[in-house]
Amino acid sequence: MTANGCIVHCGGDGPLLVRSPLRVRMPGAEDGIAKPKAALCRCGKSANKPFCDGAHRDIEFRASGPIDTTRATSESEATSDEAAGEAAGEAVVTAHANGPLHFDGVVEISGEGHEGSARFLQPWLCRCGASKNKPFCDGSHKEIEFEAEGL
Repeated sequence: MTANGCIVHCGGDGPLLVRSPLRVRMPGAEDGIAKPKAALCRCGKSANKPFCDGAHRDIEFRASGPIDTTRATSESEATSDEAAGEAAGEAVVTAHANGPLHFDGVVEISGEGHEGSARFLQPWLCRCGASKNKPFCDGSHKEIEFEAEGL
């Protein structure tokens, strides 16, 4: 587990399951929205963005293959970032306007098609559903003109 306790599971063709306390920064929520855990939309069709409302089932959302771990944070980078003073507790995720979700700190990501998990430093995760490198953002939100509130 990471120092900030952020663990994200990419549940097959479903949402990003954040299995740790988090604070979601977005418009209208000055201090963010605190949740003990959450399901965050990654298909782009939820009416309750950035949270999942089950729309992925209606549109038959399909996630791409295994998680690309080539950009995973090395153990020494993760340890040094954790030692740099991240407080134990909630993770902070920022929903960017018409764009991805940005997680602060080291995030442990696991998912179907990937044995175990890998750590990533400040990952940008797709929430439009169009990335060809899911769960990571590849800029496809610009091409499809994705629209969602954010900071």
